[in-house]
Amino acid sequence: MDIPGGFHSLGLDLDDEERHRQLWSIAEEVWPHGTDFQQEVTFHAYREMAELALAEQSFYAGFCLAETTDARMTTASLLARLDPLDEPDAELSARGLFENLSANPNNTVEQVRAPTGPGVLVLCGLQWQSDPEDDTAPSLPLARADVYLPLPRMGRLLVLSLTTPSLPDLPFYVSLLSKTVHDLTVSSGTDADGRPGGGDKGSNAVADHVRADFG
Repeated sequence: MDIPGGFHSLGLDLDDEERHRQLWSIAEEVWPHGTDFQQEVTFHAYREMAELALAEQSFYAGFCLAETTDARMTTASLLARLDPLDEPDAELSARGLFENLSANPNNTVEQVRAPTGPGVLVLCGLQWQSDPEDDTAPSLPLARADVYLPLPRMGRLLVLSLTTPSLPDLPFYVSLLSKTVHDLTVSSGTDADGRPGGGDKGSNAVADHVRADFG
């Protein structure tokens, strides 16, 4: 799987000591002229992200932090995991996923097709709360795009999840996600072993853009 350019890996494939060094390196890159405190806060934030990703059985976690051409900061995170898949027919699996995910009225769900076979794309809006038990606590609107790709030869369901608070940049990030999906290769002969905002006009426009990206 080709990770989109500009994303920094949080080192889920490394042991604890190597991951520790990589996250410190990222913190220093994010704050090249920052204070020790700024670098330490950044390190602990990304360490927590990595630990949560590992707890969710993700095999990749990364983030993008960049400046746009109009001098805005833009950021996104990307997770990838492999879930068990019992259905040997990819078409049936994708159809079942589409029906189940469409049951949530806050989701915008599209059937997509990649070189590896059929899949499902889900767009939704989220509201991150700094304190879930306090309605007055600071919150942040997020947009999320998930791609589900059944891989029957592996007996696995590949799930790619991209989340961003940079809402105007969602189409750009989804185009990167689309490229990752379309460039994905699966080795033959691999055995299994191993606040919602989905209903407004803005999200419909994004869905049209995304539909064009995924074909």
